[in-house]
Amino acid sequence: MKKKWIAEAGYIIVGLFFLGICIASGREQAPAKTFPPNELTPPGQAGTATPGVTPQGQGGTATPGATPQGQGGTATPGVTPPGQTGTVTPEPTPTEQAVTPSLVPTKSVEVTKTPDIKEIKNADYTQYDNKNEAWWFLRRADHSPSGSGEAFPIAPYSGYYRNTGVAEGDKVIYLTFDCGYENGCTPSILDTLAEENVKAMFFVTKDFVVKNPEYVKRMKEEGHLVGNHTVRHLSSPSLTPEELEAELSEVAKTVTDLTGYRLDPFFRPPMGEYSQRTLKATQDMGYSSIFWSIAYYDYDTEDQPGKDYVVDHFATYHHSGAIALMHNTSESNMQALGDVIRLLKAEGYRFGQVTEFIEQVP
Repeated sequence: MKKKWIAEAGYIIVGLFFLGICIASGREQAPAKTFPPNELTPPGQAGTATPGVTPQGQGGTATPGATPQGQGGTATPGVTPPGQTGTVTPEPTPTEQAVTPSLVPTKSVEVTKTPDIKEIKNADYTQYDNKNEAWWFLRRADHSPSGSGEAFPIAPYSGYYRNTGVAEGDKVIYLTFDCGYENGCTPSILDTLAEENVKAMFFVTKDFVVKNPEYVKRMKEEGHLVGNHTVRHLSSPSLTPEELEAELSEVAKTVTDLTGYRLDPFFRPPMGEYSQRTLKATQDMGYSSIFWSIAYYDYDTEDQPGKDYVVDHFATYHHSGAIALMHNTSESNMQALGDVIRLLKAEGYRFGQVTEFIEQVP
């Protein structure tokens, strides 16, 4: 019996011995703990790792998509600069990219207020005749001042069609362009004026300003005047004083908003149609109405007079103090402008601005 107990004890000891070996072996071979993705700890790395990244030997925080090796600091998605220290910044995403406005001035522009437009909505304009008059004038080939086509004196209403006070011996002409829209001629016209060092005045509609603010800016920057030709190019007598005020104010505001420049206080009545009431209303708004004493059929782009006709017209009817009406849409004007300017210079003319004889609104 005693021998039996000894044998069983031996078996127990041997079993315990082998059990201890198995337990020890199991501890050494146990797999590493499986962490959820947000707890992943790459082997040999101090700090916190973010899912999807297995940088080796790196300190700091790694961000998804980056696998920098031997880098300290913070890595940003999509960038893997080897051996770099510090913070790596990615290329801007579309929502982060700086946007440069297409109308940012290339040089400093002083923004000034629009012309002083007076409130006229409570004024009584019924005492002024609203009969629609169409401007006309009498051409004279002897180069004396053109005859007036005014149905009534326009000067008391700040209306002008030529400089009637030119000093004796002075030969001056004023070039003006109506700009209802753009068809590709304006840049060449501006180029020619710049080459010849001549200043002009451009009467612009809202459509022209909205679609071509860079041309309006160039006009102002190169010393030209920019006047008002209304929003819709409607006959002035067809509008109430309040509607006419709104047309002029909107163009003035648009010029300042889109270019940073002030519109000059000069008004070209669309189609040359006017009345006592409209001239009085625009005068009360702070504008001078500018008509003309040289003009010709040039506004139909499908029926142009031709370069030679334009040059010949100026050669035949030029006179000192003349205000010349031209259209910016005319290819004939674009082609003839340089020759016209050189012709008139050869005749002893200078090219002026109407501000020489018209007082501007303060």
